[in-house]
Amino acid sequence: MLSGNLETFYAGLRWPGWREEAGALGPSQGIAVFPFLWSKEAHSDLAATSRRPVPMREVLGVAADFAGQLGPADPGDLGEV
Repeated sequence: MLSGNLETFYAGLRWPGWREEAGALGPSQGIAVFPFLWSKEAHSDLAATSRRPVPMREVLGVAADFAGQLGPADPGDLGEV
């Protein structure tokens, strides 16, 4: 990601039509995806995942919860979640 090649970094996490879905979001929204994009189930068919717009605080809250459960490190300052 830091090399500047975001296309390659995110290539395995994008589904057909992702640009349109992301472009329709407001500035305080994110996309909730189930099964989670990092899961084996999602990677078997990204286009079949369930997606919906949600407040960004929900996306950050889920990320913070997983970080707390899966690792000893604090996820850092994610703002008010």
